[in-house]
Amino acid sequence: MLGQDGVTLVGNDTGGALCQIAVTERPERVGRLVLTSCDYRENFPPPEFRVLVEAARRRGGLKALLTPLGLRPARQLPQAFGRLAKRPLDAQASDSYVLPALQSAAVRDDLRRVLLGLNVVHTLRAERLGGFDRPALIAWSRDDAFFPSRDGEALTAALPNARLEWIEDAYTFSPEDQPERLAGLIAAFARESEAAA
Repeated sequence: MLGQDGVTLVGNDTGGALCQIAVTERPERVGRLVLTSCDYRENFPPPEFRVLVEAARRRGGLKALLTPLGLRPARQLPQAFGRLAKRPLDAQASDSYVLPALQSAAVRDDLRRVLLGLNVVHTLRAERLGGFDRPALIAWSRDDAFFPSRDGEALTAALPNARLEWIEDAYTFSPEDQPERLAGLIAAFARESEAAA
């Protein structure tokens, strides 16, 4: 974590799983935790994303799977980002999600290693989340298709100093669907937890 302590760690989607690993492995480094809709326990990765893992196991599989996403309209299909964001993604943001892996073999190789390293054993360690007693905000998308509401509620219950806030009218990518709502929640949470320190 770059030699920093007391950081506010924010995670969305798979980043939320990585944050859970961080606060169970190195809780002393994290001052506050924010999780939006993300992987939790057995739902890592969600079944719909396991096709990415399978593609990573095959030579050239990731490039073949990602190539259609070079076309922006294809990214809005349900099997791409269409069920992750309720609204069409900003073109530059969408490009940043896809083009590096399409244009760079080194990025694809990094992506392949990450995908092949996804293992539910890491998120099952979430049972140790109870040891992270610092402030936590769970900002969960109520309409999420991949990360059910019950996981947001379970994460909130697992963390002793957590509160749950629902983000309405958003899928997994709440930073894309409801950026003002999410930013407002995070800003208020940071102010509150600083004042309480």
